[in-house]
Amino acid sequence: MLVHPVTVPGSGTRSWTVLGDDDVPVVPVDRFLACLTDIGRSPNTVRAYAFDLKN
Repeated sequence: MLVHPVTVPGSGTRSWTVLGDDDVPVVPVDRFLACLTDIGRSPNTVRAYAFDLKN
């Protein structure tokens, strides 16, 4: 699994996602991290959650 930075289209906001072994985002984790980004959490906070959820 891999933590990968992403840029939200339209807003340019930086966020993070977790990619599975097949290089596809892990859907439940991706939704949770997107929710954190949507409510305005710091990209550093989202990154920390991504690394915690990766394990």
